[in-house]
Amino acid sequence: MSFVQELEANARARFVRWDSALWQELLAGPVAKLGEALSTPGARPEQSEELLRAYLRLGAEGIGLGYLYPASAGRQNFFTLAWSDLLPRLLAKVPEAGRADVLAQLWNLAENLESAPPWVQRVFCRVSAELTSLSDIESRLRETAAQAMEPPKAKLGNKSQPYLVHMAAEDSRFLPGAVHFLAPTVLCVHDRHRKAVAGREAATQGLWLTDGAPMRLGAMGCRETPEPTHEQTPSLTWLTWNDPRVDDWYATTVNDWRAAGTLHTSQFVVVLVPS
Repeated sequence: MSFVQELEANARARFVRWDSALWQELLAGPVAKLGEALSTPGARPEQSEELLRAYLRLGAEGIGLGYLYPASAGRQNFFTLAWSDLLPRLLAKVPEAGRADVLAQLWNLAENLESAPPWVQRVFCRVSAELTSLSDIESRLRETAAQAMEPPKAKLGNKSQPYLVHMAAEDSRFLPGAVHFLAPTVLCVHDRHRKAVAGREAATQGLWLTDGAPMRLGAMGCRETPEPTHEQTPSLTWLTWNDPRVDDWYATTVNDWRAAGTLHTSQFVVVLVPS
């Protein structure tokens, strides 16, 4: 029995949720890509084989625990991104001596994110999808976590920069309604009509209000049911009177660092960040 066959047999015995089709999908795509990338001239075959086996063991564990989603699922989490894309694409570019540590770091992060709020997964997925290197990945992702969860240094004052974000870009039916902050710079926008019903999640989208243009986070999986609020700042009031794109507010929300609002007749969300 080969290593792959033995690994699958053990996983099938251990995990009630074992998905044989997903295992074959992993072998045919990401595993083959990573194996080819690790077989570059000058690489030591023994170390490359051991690394590939470690990747396979953790991949099997991820399938058994339900961390890995099939390509057809239309869903994304950090584990799926890491095992399907980041590691096959970038691990071989890491110096050979550091590859095992990077593999372990991504496993630990992915496992921790499984118990984190859905919006945290969204932030890490969107930031990590554009990575071109896994060097110093742990410190870079730790910095991302701090930026998303901790209050920014600059507070929202009288001088602010407005952005209008078209929420239909990711969901053509999305009509922005109530808004609320999940973290100092993470905004959750609820669809005005598609609310949570009979176990079905409400239609929501997230925005990470960085110091520059907001980053779209996609569906948030938010289970809250906020009512529209009407909080004001001088900057929001100024926009109402001076920006022709802004008419009557449907809902607004404000904290010390950011402000946001939805409009009665628009699929745009207006956000304010310090200028």
